[in-house]
Amino acid sequence: MKYEDPIYGEVEFTELEKKIIENPGMQRLKKVHQNGADFLVKPEMDTSRFEHSLGVAILCKKFGADEDEVIAALVHDISHTAFSHLADQVFERRDQTYHEDHHERFVKDFGLDTLVQEHGYDPDYIFDEDNFGILERDRPDICADRLDYTLRDLFKAGLINKETVDRVLKGLTIEDGLIVAKNESTASEVMDLFFTLNKEVFFDKESEGVKMLMKDILSRGLEEGVISEEDLFKTDQEVMDKLGEHRELRQKIQGIKNGVTVEENGGEGLKVTRKHRIVDPKIHGTGNRLTEIEPEAEKRFEEFKSEVPKEASYVVQVD
Repeated sequence: MKYEDPIYGEVEFTELEKKIIENPGMQRLKKVHQNGADFLVKPEMDTSRFEHSLGVAILCKKFGADEDEVIAALVHDISHTAFSHLADQVFERRDQTYHEDHHERFVKDFGLDTLVQEHGYDPDYIFDEDNFGILERDRPDICADRLDYTLRDLFKAGLINKETVDRVLKGLTIEDGLIVAKNESTASEVMDLFFTLNKEVFFDKESEGVKMLMKDILSRGLEEGVISEEDLFKTDQEVMDKLGEHRELRQKIQGIKNGVTVEENGGEGLKVTRKHRIVDPKIHGTGNRLTEIEPEAEKRFEEFKSEVPKEASYVVQVD
C-alpha cells in the first residue's frame, strides 16, 4: 500500500499495516482533529489524528524500526476523543492521558488484537508503546510522536517548509534505540522548533481562547445530558451535531465559527495554565544533551519561560 504524506512524501506500508490502516477504528481518526477546536477558526490547522498517526509510523520506518513498532505507532492514538486533548481539560487531566485509559478497549473492540495475533505478534507487547523507544520517549528526548507533531503543526501553520523538514530529518539518527541529533546544529534547530511550536501554535492566544470556549461547551453538554462521555469517542462532527440539538450550545458553536476576538487580560476571564516543555536532544557519540554542551541552549529555555508565563487570562468574544 502506497501513501502520500503531506510532508514526508510517498511511503509504502506492508499488507498487515494496510489492514490496520483500513480498520474502522483507525478510519474514525480521519474526522478527529489533532489541534482541538483550532480548525473552527483556523482552516489551515486541519491535521487529523489519522494523518498524525501515519506520520509517526512513517518516521518509525525512516529510522529503521521493525514492523511491530510501526504497528504500535499506527495505533498509538486510536482511542483519542473528539477534539483530541480537549477531553483532558474537560475531565481535568493535566497529564493529558485520558485517551490512554481507553486504548486497550479500542484495540479489542476493533479486533486489532486478534489481527496482529493472527500475524504472529503478541498483542500485549505490541500495543504497549513503552516497549518502543523510537515511537515514544519522555521529554526532553526526541521521539517519532513528538517529532511528527512538531514538524507537522509548524508546517500546517506556515512556519516551516518541506526543506526544513528534510534538513531536520537528515540531521537525526538512531543511537542505542533513541533518536539523537548527528550534531549540535541539528539539536539546536530541533530545540528552537519546539519552542516555536509552543509559542506560536500551542500558546497562540486565539487557539487557547477557542479551546477554552469549546471546553466549556463540551462540559455543559455533558452536565446537561446533551452528550454522554461515550459520545466523545465519536468524531468531531458527530459531537457537534449532538450539541447542536441544544439551542444555546448550537449558537455558541456557530459564534465560534463566525470568528472570535481574544484579548489577554490580567484579571478576570478564561484562565489558561500552560506547561513549559522542552526538547533537549542527545548528540550522537557524546552521551550528552545539547544543554550540557552548549550553555546558550539553557539560556534560550529560560528566555522562553520568561516570554510565555505559566498562566494567562483571556477575554474572548464571538461574532
